[in-house]
Amino acid sequence: MREKLKPYIEESAYAQILSRYHFRESDEAQIRALTKRLLFEAKPALYYAPCREEEQSRLAVLVTLGDGVDDLQRICTEEGRLSESYMIECIAMELLGNAYEQSAEKIYDHYGLWAGQFAFIGDTVPIEEMKALFEVLKPQDISYNQAYMLTPKKTVAFYTTLSKKRQETYCGQCESCRNTRCAHRKAHLTYGYQQIFRRKENGRIQRR
Repeated sequence: MREKLKPYIEESAYAQILSRYHFRESDEAQIRALTKRLLFEAKPALYYAPCREEEQSRLAVLVTLGDGVDDLQRICTEEGRLSESYMIECIAMELLGNAYEQSAEKIYDHYGLWAGQFAFIGDTVPIEEMKALFEVLKPQDISYNQAYMLTPKKTVAFYTTLSKKRQETYCGQCESCRNTRCAHRKAHLTYGYQQIFRRKENGRIQRR
């Protein structure tokens, strides 16, 4: 089953973005402008289905922001606007986190049960399980390559088990999790993005 999600961001999230991703207060105006554009470009969607017909409680799930976010980030990167590219990455993480919450609501509306904790492909679930998950969901607008990299990039694949109890958090493994796209990761900066702030821009080294 595929369901559309609505991209949104809470007003309180801007202060969290500044703190969580090590921005300056002077960056807030640009982050707000980019967020407004991302809210237009993002087309989040949820795919979910039981892993087996006889086992309705375990679901295969994909959550994506769509390819519009990738396109905007790619343009910024190609034009050398690396700070903006990084801002887009961070805002997208917040949007993806909100998509998790909406996904749980959609699943509850359909089954009358809550999604349990997320078992991410490539973290607690072997990356090779991607093929099986795609065979269950058959998404038309999401794909993966031989290295199991998902397209659109702002996409997560996981399994969850239905529960009568609503979760306070849907992964709860921040200290050990390798899912670098998760919005709730406490230290999600990848090596590549760390390097953005060691590049020379206009003859000066920028550091956050």
